Amino acid sequence: MRVLFQGAGAIGVAGAALFGDRHEASVASRTPSPRPRAAFPRRVGNLDSSPSRAPSADAGRDDPVRNDVVRDFVGWRVSDVAATRRVTIIDWADAREAGTTRRTGGPQRRRRDRPWDLIVLTTRPGDLDQDVVDAIAECAPVFLAITSQVADDLRLARSMFPGIEVLIFGPAFLSERVDASEVPVVGRQVRYWAPAGLPRFLIAGRSHAVTRLSRSLGALVLPVPVAMVTMPPAVFIPYAGELSARSGRWTALRLHLRRPTKAAAEAVHALTGVRLPMSASLAGLILDAMERVVPFDVGAYAGRHFGRHEGQTLDMLEAWIARETERSPSGETQRSPGRVAAPTDERLPAAALRDLAQALRPRVTSKPMP
Repeated sequence: MRVLFQGAGAIGVAGAALFGDRHEASVASRTPSPRPRAAFPRRVGNLDSSPSRAPSADAGRDDPVRNDVVRDFVGWRVSDVAATRRVTIIDWADAREAGTTRRTGGPQRRRRDRPWDLIVLTTRPGDLDQDVVDAIAECAPVFLAITSQVADDLRLARSMFPGIEVLIFGPAFLSERVDASEVPVVGRQVRYWAPAGLPRFLIAGRSHAVTRLSRSLGALVLPVPVAMVTMPPAVFIPYAGELSARSGRWTALRLHLRRPTKAAAEAVHALTGVRLPMSASLAGLILDAMERVVPFDVGAYAGRHFGRHEGQTLDMLEAWIARETERSPSGETQRSPGRVAAPTDERLPAAALRDLAQALRPRVTSKPMP
C-alpha cells in the first residue's frame, strides 16, 4: 500500500518508519520544500546501551536525500544502522502529485492512480489547516485514519471528508522528538520504541473498512472494537493530566496517585456505565513496570510528551465530565436551590475529573471552568 502520514512530528516519522519495511510510506509536512527531505528515526530497545547516541555531526548533512547509503551512515555503529530507518518527508504539493500515470488502452488513453491508499492524521481533525484539508480531499485516499482518541473527533473527520472511509488508529508504540542538542544531525531527532511481536496500531471503525484495511496491512495492525481504542485513554489520560498539572514532574505524580485513580474510574464509567474498582497502589505498580520495560527514561519522556498535548488532555477530561454528567440520574439539578457549587464539589458527577481539569486548566487557558 501507499501510505502517507500527515505531520512530520514524532508519531508521523516513527509510523512511516514502522510501515516502510512492508509498504511505501512517506510523511507530508505543511512546510513547503523544493525537494524531498530525509529523516532517520531510530528504534531503541532494551539491549541498547546508548539510545540517544548520535552519528558523526557531518553524516549526511550536505545532502540528506541522496541515495548514498555509505555517506548517510558515516561514523555510525552497526547497531545504529540496523536500528535506523530512512523516511522521506515531502510537502503537500508533492503529495498531490505522487500519483502515477499509466496506459490503460490505446496510445492516448492514460489513467492517473490515487496518490495514496491510506492517509494517517497525526493532528486532530479540527486543528488541520484548510490547505491541508483541501490537499487531503484532492488526494482522495481510499482510507483516512485518525490517531486522535478525543470524543467526537471520528465524527468530525467523517463530516470533513465525505466519501473517504475514516477509521481510528490507536498507536501501540512510543515516540518522541529528541532535543536537537542531543542529536545534532539533521533528521536524527526522532526515536521510538515498539514492543517486539506486537501490532503497531489498533484499528477500529466500520467493520467492512476494518476488514479490508487489516488484510492489506497484515500484522502491523490489530482490528478491535471502537471501545478497545477509546477505553485505554480513559484509564491513563487522567494520570497524564495529573503529571501535566504538576509541571511534568514524574516523582510528584508518583506521590499523588489518588486523584487520577478516582478520575480514571469516573472516565471509564462515563464511557461504559460500569464502575470498575481501581487502586492507586496498583497504578504505582504499573508505573514501576513501565520504568523497567521501556528502554529510556519513561518519566522524562511522559513529562515532555504530555506537556506538548495539555490542550488535548484537557479536552478529553472535559468530554468525560460531560458524559458522566449525562449518565448521572440527577445530574446537577438536585443540588440545593440557590447554592452555587464549586467545580470540585464531591456531590457533582465526575468530581475527581472536575478537580483534575480545574488543576490543569490554568496551564492551557485562563478561561474559567464551565
